[in-house]
Amino acid sequence: FWFRRCLRLELGMNERFKVVTIARDSEPPRQFVIAAGEVLVVGRSPDSDLVTDLRGVSARHAELSVVESGQEGVVELRVRDVSTNGTGIFLSGQNGAVQHGWKPLRKGEVQVLGSTSQVLLPFNRKTKELAAVLTVRVVGDSLPDAYDTRRSAGRWRYHAKLGEGALGIVYRASDTSGCLAEDVAVKVSKIPKTAKRSAQLRHAYILHREAQWSMRRLHNPRSSRFCPRRATHFARYFEDHTGRWAAPALDFEAERSVFEAADFGWDRYRQSSAVPSCPYVVMELVPGRTLHQVMGWASEPGEDPPLSTEEKASLTRQLAEALEYLAGFGLIHRDFRTTNLLLVGRGAVGRIKVIDLGHTIAAEPEQVKNRSAVVRCSWKESTAKRFDWAPLEVKEKDATVNFAFPTHAFDVYSLGVLVLQLELCSTREARAVASRIISGDAAHPDAPAAAGALGIEGDFLRRMLGSASGRPRPNEVLHVLHNTLRFREKRLRTIPDSKPLLTPEASKSIESKIAEIGRNHGRSRGNSHRGRSRSHRRVHDEGADADAAEKLRRGSPEAAVVDDGYDVWSPDAVAYGSATESN
Repeated sequence: FWFRRCLRLELGMNERFKVVTIARDSEPPRQFVIAAGEVLVVGRSPDSDLVTDLRGVSARHAELSVVESGQEGVVELRVRDVSTNGTGIFLSGQNGAVQHGWKPLRKGEVQVLGSTSQVLLPFNRKTKELAAVLTVRVVGDSLPDAYDTRRSAGRWRYHAKLGEGALGIVYRASDTSGCLAEDVAVKVSKIPKTAKRSAQLRHAYILHREAQWSMRRLHNPRSSRFCPRRATHFARYFEDHTGRWAAPALDFEAERSVFEAADFGWDRYRQSSAVPSCPYVVMELVPGRTLHQVMGWASEPGEDPPLSTEEKASLTRQLAEALEYLAGFGLIHRDFRTTNLLLVGRGAVGRIKVIDLGHTIAAEPEQVKNRSAVVRCSWKESTAKRFDWAPLEVKEKDATVNFAFPTHAFDVYSLGVLVLQLELCSTREARAVASRIISGDAAHPDAPAAAGALGIEGDFLRRMLGSASGRPRPNEVLHVLHNTLRFREKRLRTIPDSKPLLTPEASKSIESKIAEIGRNHGRSRGNSHRGRSRSHRRVHDEGADADAAEKLRRGSPEAAVVDDGYDVWSPDAVAYGSATESN
């Protein structure tokens, strides 16, 4: 009770506004924050919010405003002409528009703008007079601490929306304060402002918790389990702006024991202040595409060329290593799937990043059947919703558990499903094959498709998808994958024809030797039988040398067996990871 009364959460107003960027022709865009009921003036007058100094543009030419639409909680951006020469709006057939081209707005007329619009100032002008084309883009609604050009206030300059999940929307942004030199990803809570206060609190806490998993565990250099190399498998969180959830004297673990308690009533909870109007966290910007997009399972085309078997195997090794690192902290991701994995680069330099720790929880006995709203997930499937990555123990009709021990069991099952998806290049086929593996239908014609998937044999894959108690640790998966890799590396390797084997001088010397052998062979034809015998032996030996020389000159297509002396990798080898990690 004392702990709850000591909470200090910042209160923010549920103000409705839009963050808008306006770019003139090829100039860099300027960002404005336009609140509901506020007007942004575009015109020739020096005191306009956006000055356009062209002949034909009125002192106060057009007004941009944000007003509430007929739908509750929704605001829209409008432009109104207040000029003499009119304003043009380009219509591209979107939003139900029948016309295509520039639509003129006369004095007093209003047009609702879409996410990206073009505005022409002035519309009426003489042939030789110039006009300005303004590209107006709505970046987002009610984005936190957005920089405003007019007031030179606010921290974040938002550039684009990167993605959207169940709990948040992610934007690419730059820090105008200079604290963070590079662009970052800002994840904003997407809970509607009209939602119940208890729902707003729950969403804000989940966002807070996922940032803390990174800042206090995975990327915390002071942690005894911290490994700089393995930490790079996860997107790093820099800042937490979800409010203050704990008294200064209490740590994150004590805080979780309160808010994750099964009997904690979010609807009954009262505190002296509330969460910010728009809770958010700041993360590392990962310049890649989700594995879902790379495989071509999203709306846009996949990678061209597609991922090779070697690339898929490399990514699987990285994912197994990421899960071993996560399990070392006693954490379960629970959302380990292609939409939460970002691929950066291709080929040998391809790297994977695990994102979105929103469903991540600690593997503690009291959490197994905890019905807390911030711990329990609903895994009920339908034709429209499939949770292929979730194991059967949490999806069964009468399931009452959030996970089953050991700690790694949930996520290793997800990894097994992911291996099938990558091998079969289809989520639907992977679902069918996984179902047959789980049911033990090894005689089915599709069963061989699972054998040897990315270097993981069928029996081992059955363990990954089997009962929780028998699922291998991520380190065992890594062991299997490394053994497969080493076996492949010890196979015959062909020397590429394009690789130069000899210097020009050495090649010229061999050519001379071949020519000399040919001349000697010609002179030997007129000698005696004894001489021909000696010559025959000599030419035979020298001819062998010539054959060998010719092979060297061309670059022999023969392959050589190479044994690098590298023993089969062991999961207990400290040299591979950090000595401070527990296996």
